[in-house]
Amino acid sequence: MSTLAVRPALPQDEIFLYELYSAVRAPEFALAPVTPAQKEHLMRMQFRGQMSSYAQMFPNSCCHVVMLDGNPAGRLWVAMLESEYHLVDIAVHPDLQSKASAPCSSSGCSRKPRRPGSPFVAPSSGSIPAHCAFISA
Repeated sequence: MSTLAVRPALPQDEIFLYELYSAVRAPEFALAPVTPAQKEHLMRMQFRGQMSSYAQMFPNSCCHVVMLDGNPAGRLWVAMLESEYHLVDIAVHPDLQSKASAPCSSSGCSRKPRRPGSPFVAPSSGSIPAHCAFISA
């Protein structure tokens, strides 16, 4: 059985996070009438923009890396609001989607919501759309 874990993203995870972004967004960019170099430039620019935008819109948030059997497999971006957790974004590498089922252990960021027992809220209409992809049996 596989093991899932979640940990806060570290600066050295940026390479994986960009590769994940590229893999998830590849189908959209495949339709763009641009050269491979232009596509790479656009993807990097949009990746940096997404990371910056999430950090600015949700200053009390953390980017987490989802680990599958000790290897990076996905990303969760979670914001701690006044009374709830807000799922800003979720992505699982396309190569791993629907490939594994595993128990999950997590270690979150050191910042906690202000009230214990806060609900977890997924993005609502008008929020940044989550790129939802799941690991399942």
